Amino acid sequence: MIEHYTSPERLHPHFIGDWEVLLTLRTTEFTERPHVGQLHDHTHRMGLLLAARTSTLTDHF
Repeated sequence: MIEHYTSPERLHPHFIGDWEVLLTLRTTEFTERPHVGQLHDHTHRMGLLLAARTSTLTDHF
């Protein structure tokens, strides 16, 4: 079972209009041993989305 995470694909639709998506990354799945709050081996994956505004506040005046 893979724990819930937000993938770059799920984030991308939130950055439309005056945003430019610069980078999206995602790790491969990895297994973590049991710990407090998760008592069994479990699988993780991490994602990253880097975006920048394409306009500044002065562009709106």
